[in-house]
Amino acid sequence: MPDLPSRAPEAPARVVFLGGVGEVGRNMACVELEGRVLIVDVGLSFPTHDQPGVDLVLPDFEYVRGRREDVEAVVLTHGHEDHIGALPYLLREFPDRVLPVYGTPFTLALLEGKLEEHGVRDRAELRTVTPGEGASIGPFSMRFMRVTHSIPDGMAVAIDTPYGSILHTGDFKIDQTPLDGRPTDLHALAEEAGRGVHLLLSDSTNAEEAGYTASERSVGPVLTDIVARAPQLVVVACFSSHIHRIQQVVNAARANERVVVFLGRSMHQSVAAARRLGLLSVPDEDVLPVEALASFDPARVVVICTGSQGEPLSALSLMAAREHKWVRLREGDVVVLSSSLIPGNEPAIHRVIDGLYRTGADVYHVPAAPVHASGHAAAEELRLMLSLVRPRWFVPIHGERRHLAHHAKLATEVGIPPERVLICEDGDVLEVGEKVELAGRVPAGMTFVDGLGIGDVGEVVLRDRRKLAGEGVVVVVVAIDAHHGQLISGPDIVNRGFVFEQAAGDILEAARERVRLSLRESAEAEVTDPGVLEQNIRRVLGRYFYEATQRKPVILPVILEV
Repeated sequence: MPDLPSRAPEAPARVVFLGGVGEVGRNMACVELEGRVLIVDVGLSFPTHDQPGVDLVLPDFEYVRGRREDVEAVVLTHGHEDHIGALPYLLREFPDRVLPVYGTPFTLALLEGKLEEHGVRDRAELRTVTPGEGASIGPFSMRFMRVTHSIPDGMAVAIDTPYGSILHTGDFKIDQTPLDGRPTDLHALAEEAGRGVHLLLSDSTNAEEAGYTASERSVGPVLTDIVARAPQLVVVACFSSHIHRIQQVVNAARANERVVVFLGRSMHQSVAAARRLGLLSVPDEDVLPVEALASFDPARVVVICTGSQGEPLSALSLMAAREHKWVRLREGDVVVLSSSLIPGNEPAIHRVIDGLYRTGADVYHVPAAPVHASGHAAAEELRLMLSLVRPRWFVPIHGERRHLAHHAKLATEVGIPPERVLICEDGDVLEVGEKVELAGRVPAGMTFVDGLGIGDVGEVVLRDRRKLAGEGVVVVVVAIDAHHGQLISGPDIVNRGFVFEQAAGDILEAARERVRLSLRESAEAEVTDPGVLEQNIRRVLGRYFYEATQRKPVILPVILEV
């Protein structure tokens, strides 16, 4: 796109990335204009294997906390957890005000239940927007454009600045035949390009995938064929928010004169919201309560459930372990995992698939069967977006570093000068003036949710947990004379996760002897300080255990003074 006409210097806008840049998930960005802040998406991610005990991972809100009075509003591009899931936690940072939240009807319907569950519904003013319309608040003028994704009601948002608009695509694909007949609005995007897009922020998740992403409609015939050929019960697992996929499963069931059973709390919530908004069509008489499943012919039932990512207590995981209360899989049943493999979840998913095969069921999953179509644009669609929008500057977002790098390469291939393509990371601050350039960094680490605790688990705690999980713990209990430091009783040694006591009794007995010797030497040296004695025990046992086992368990001395 040619440079815009010159104008008098204006105060630059800023974009601050707090998540989703250099990673998949935790999508969150702040746009600053005239000293005010507009937040785009507030997502979460799920813990990896090296974050034991963690339930959820949130963005670091430190930057927003410091600008609390300047926050004008939040705008949500769509209703996936990695874009809205952390908003209930963010609202806790605003105890004395109500924050306007813009989103489409289905996005806000999913959000409202989360806010009520967290007890923060009164801190958000939900403002419904429609793609094709606009909204203004404070210095921010926004326009919303419909995009297709793996959830209804997705949208891109354009935010005006003195230098042209900042266009944030949200997650998207260019599906010309979407199930709901609402394709990505290329005309609106072209109109935005005509106004002048100064900076494009675009979804990079599938930048490594060549060609075009398959249409959602292509999955329907595959599901219908599987259901038609199934002799007994059919179970289909997918994301609860993927309403178009659920609709196609319902259509397949009805085409084969089957009823459907919905399983999973999030599935029931999403289905209820979608039916209320007219996004999901399923007659009441075709929905069977799970309690009635045992008395119904399984050859006339399709179960639609959660758990396609191998979540430990999900419906599908319990079925694979033969522990589900209502669904008992047997030979001849059919299970379909109609979803992608989210990076990091592969071991859990493969474990569930193995368990499903052990039940005797026939299992369909990608890549062995075409039972899923991605909701993200592949390389040719990303090229089309770049060519259509013609931004002066481009920053790829929503992806790991390799996704961003591939997307950046696509941008240069369609003619954007390399010096106008910036690859950023979480915490980067962009100054958006005539030029777009990096202007510093802000805190953008991870905030861990563990039970009721938010942010009280840090890297030190995780390191201890990893060590406990990997090497085990040894507790040494001794009673000593408080005055002379002499051993009165013990040492008693209890271990968990270090060695099996019955098979390694010699190791533990030798450890007890070394503790006795250490305490005897300390008593002879008139050392009675419990802290020093604990340190000596750790040193002596740590050296011995490593020599004997090549392991480094956590050693916890307990000294009782008598």
